[in-house]
Amino acid sequence: MDLSCTGTEKYKRGGNSEKISLHRPKKSVELEGVMMDTIDSGLENPSTVPISSCFTGILHDNSSSALLGEDLNDDAFQAEVAKKTQTHLLGLQEAEIEVIIDRLMKREGGKDQALLHIVTQSPTELKVLLFLNTLLHKGANPSTADTEWKTPLHHAVKRNFKGVCSKLLENDALPHVRDREGKMPFHIALENKNDSIAAMLLVSMPNLVVRTLYTSSGSMPSELKFHDLLDCDSNLSMEKTALGVLDCMMDYIGDSGNVRVYYHVLEADLKGHSPQHEDFDGSSKSCLQLISKNGLKTLVFHDVVRLLIRRKWKLYARFRFQLNCAVFLLTLFAMTFTAVVAVDTVDPAQYHGPLQIARAVFEVWWYVHAVITFILELNQMRKHKLDYWKDKFNWLDWLSSSLLITVAPLRFTNHTEQWAVFSIGYLLWTIRIFKYAAVSRQTGAYAQILWRIVGHDFLQFLSVFTVILVAFSGSFVLALRGENSLQLHSETSSFWEILLSGIRILIEAEPVTEYYGDRGYGALGCILMVIFLFTCCVVLLNILIAQLSDTYQHVQRDAQRGLELNRAWIIARVELNSIRIGKGFRVTHYLEREDIKNPQELLVKWETPPLNEMNKTILDLHDGLESHKLNLITIKNRMAKQEYILTRMQEQLDILVPLDKPTKPLPSKFTLQDPGDDEGDNKN
Repeated sequence: MDLSCTGTEKYKRGGNSEKISLHRPKKSVELEGVMMDTIDSGLENPSTVPISSCFTGILHDNSSSALLGEDLNDDAFQAEVAKKTQTHLLGLQEAEIEVIIDRLMKREGGKDQALLHIVTQSPTELKVLLFLNTLLHKGANPSTADTEWKTPLHHAVKRNFKGVCSKLLENDALPHVRDREGKMPFHIALENKNDSIAAMLLVSMPNLVVRTLYTSSGSMPSELKFHDLLDCDSNLSMEKTALGVLDCMMDYIGDSGNVRVYYHVLEADLKGHSPQHEDFDGSSKSCLQLISKNGLKTLVFHDVVRLLIRRKWKLYARFRFQLNCAVFLLTLFAMTFTAVVAVDTVDPAQYHGPLQIARAVFEVWWYVHAVITFILELNQMRKHKLDYWKDKFNWLDWLSSSLLITVAPLRFTNHTEQWAVFSIGYLLWTIRIFKYAAVSRQTGAYAQILWRIVGHDFLQFLSVFTVILVAFSGSFVLALRGENSLQLHSETSSFWEILLSGIRILIEAEPVTEYYGDRGYGALGCILMVIFLFTCCVVLLNILIAQLSDTYQHVQRDAQRGLELNRAWIIARVELNSIRIGKGFRVTHYLEREDIKNPQELLVKWETPPLNEMNKTILDLHDGLESHKLNLITIKNRMAKQEYILTRMQEQLDILVPLDKPTKPLPSKFTLQDPGDDEGDNKN
């Protein structure tokens, strides 16, 4: 691990960076995406809202008395509250909080111990937030530890108090302190499967610390596994945490604009060993392969993942993929040629003449290719077992190659079934062309649109059409039977014939028989036919067209992520399925880190012009969001200064007005008086 970049800063996803030093200077941290999800509070940021307006009446419940171990309604407590109200110019709510805090500090032995007691013993998050703000302003250490070395952040994470965690981190609580068991708050958040808190902690943790957690040390496995965050079988998604870990894989190098990108987390095996490690398990899937397998579009669009995809695509994946595509197209041409020639041949098992000899050569070519494909599929079944059947293209590869291999035995044994087998095998082999659609970004986008139409929109349309067709066929055949018109047209002579005619009407968008006139049906039959024609040709077809248009726009908006995912899938197949003697591509082309100049510009150049325009729009929106964030930070800083001034004024009032000296009650309404009036009062 390189430690030379001690001044590097956390790289934020989205192109623009918010600089956070690894040494974490004493300043407020902007926690991206954090909302204070306090129970029934309806507050988005409790730390910026006056306490008294949020927690009215919360102090006088039984939990507050239990927390303090005293009765809050006794005379001594109320007397202290009244004195605080008069001497510190506080409202009743703030005075009660001050008295409770003072008693807790006295009982626990200090403000740090009181802070730990509040975070661990308060029954609700609202109660913790009520006292936490006051204790922190009194100077309590947010990183103090108990006898088990657990900090308030440890306890807040364990109790899933997101708002408390945010408040502690804003006050510079150390997020990477370990307890006696060696656990950081981040470990506890992962155990609780709390994605929001884990992602929040990663924002405040130094990049080097996060990288160390996911990197093996010597022969020992890594402390944490990035693979666990990509587990789609779990019902609890850890997507925000995975993005946070990827953020920590990029560091700025000074002010040059160069970025150092670390790839080992995406390339490591299940134990965290990099491909260069002597104990590296080559059969273990990398995190990049899991991202492509599980279709995680949000993760695949992260800059670290995109840069790794770009690097591998240019080094070896593009050449291998284009070579396989060229061989497939040549085989498809040979198969088409032999099919056309064989159909016009009396005996396809005989090869006489130049044309038939050419057919024989092409048949040998595609037959050898089919046999090799079948052997490769068997090898993949052995390696991936049940996972093999989860890839839709593996079904096409296996079925098409199996059928094509059986054509030759059927042909030379004079079985006519060879034509049916060849027909289905040829069709499936041709459909495999969509497997190579990602050879360019344009064809990849069109393939996504077609697959979405066939797999989603068309199935929905067919389900609706089937219901209408069955209802029409049943009612129509009954109407014809009542009119004695079943034998009028052969196309409508039975229920099944009517079903077939209904399908033809949908495809041809016109009636298949003469349903009115001399050879037409009766009144009820004509009415049912008109209703069916109107429903299919006007309503359903127009709905399908509108649905396809909406699908096209949706896929175009998500095209970039889909294309990146296709490239990741191609790279995974090249790495997993290639037969190589010796080390595989992951080992021979492994690079732990890479220094890149202006990665955003580099990624933009790798895209097509339409996608560039989309990227510019997204970047403009992101710049606007960053501007608003800066304005919010400025407002927060100004409020913090005002709060500090008020605290200093309160301290000065404590010095000027002793607590044991009785004071004159304040008037109910504050009015400005002339100094001469005070002199007159003194004379009187």
